[in-house]
Amino acid sequence: MKTTFLGVFLFSVLTVFGQHGGNYLTEQNNNYYQPQTPQVLSKLYLSDSAFVIQAKVLTNVIADSYVVTIGVSESAKTLKEANTKIDERIQKFMAALKTKFEISSSDIYIDMTTQTQIFGYKVNGNYAEQFISGFEQKKNVIIKLKNIKDLDSIVITASEYGIYDLAKVDYIVTDINKIYAQLFQSAIEVINGKKDLYVKATNVNLKTASEIYGESFYSYSPAQLYKSYTPNVTTEYYDYSSYSKRKDLKKSTTYFYDHINYSDFDKVINPLVTEPTVEFVLMLQLKFNIGKNTK
Repeated sequence: MKTTFLGVFLFSVLTVFGQHGGNYLTEQNNNYYQPQTPQVLSKLYLSDSAFVIQAKVLTNVIADSYVVTIGVSESAKTLKEANTKIDERIQKFMAALKTKFEISSSDIYIDMTTQTQIFGYKVNGNYAEQFISGFEQKKNVIIKLKNIKDLDSIVITASEYGIYDLAKVDYIVTDINKIYAQLFQSAIEVINGKKDLYVKATNVNLKTASEIYGESFYSYSPAQLYKSYTPNVTTEYYDYSSYSKRKDLKKSTTYFYDHINYSDFDKVINPLVTEPTVEFVLMLQLKFNIGKNTK
């Protein structure tokens, strides 16, 4: 039965390679990591009258713009006071964004998220009674950026006003139709190349027309592609005294951008990237009908 499926998923934040793979591979080996079994690239669906050839292609696309969400919070005795204080800090931050980074007011949006009560306890002997001690106001400053390289300086500027919460970064790609057309053309070239090889190998006679049998178009944002690891540190400590205590150093977690494994694709456009990109994928299947052999 012919099935056609199409899904478009757009999602919303430098790749560093160490010698011979880096610490991440060491960490995975220590955790008994086993590499994935290579997937089959070419899928050929055969019947007495037709066969279907599949191509899977990928492209790395640098975003056209970025949307940065920065969280701000303020607490005070009254809700009005908390709201007044948070607005003062946000207005000063917005003024700095306009002055230092030439970001216009139309590219900044303030989103109020939550208003919550803060509780405390009045203790009288063995009796503790809860009461409302204040209020907390939270808002998000949402900023549209053209140059992601400004983000570091923006975060530092935010800290000058007691703002420290970088919530997320969305990567925006505008001309998706252009990307789809590029991937579609590449997929057709891959399929035609496979078809010529199959026809040469089998001596079948194909009818002139073909039809689209299946299609899937989707994307991965950098936020979906970041990985992390915490390096293992080998230490030895021997003290058999029951009164001994030990304080270990804090282990830091490393985060890094890791693109999709290319082994599952017939063709990758722009495979070498040094910054996080949005990765678009197109899987295309064409059905070719077999005619009578004239020989």
